[in-house]
Amino acid sequence: MLPPVWQTVSLFNPVVYLVSGFRWSFYGLADVSVGVSLAMTAVFLAVSLAIVAWIFKTGYRLKA
Repeated sequence: MLPPVWQTVSLFNPVVYLVSGFRWSFYGLADVSVGVSLAMTAVFLAVSLAIVAWIFKTGYRLKA
């Protein structure tokens, strides 16, 4: 229901892929392909874990 420009922008939101995956698991319908949802969820997870690992490795903004 969004205009095409906002549909493209919404694809950068990781929640879109999670909701689409849950929608597919419950109803068998999805806005985004299930494979794409799984892949993008894995990518966002990997990026988040890499950031956390970097924070722990460098001690960035961690107080003793």
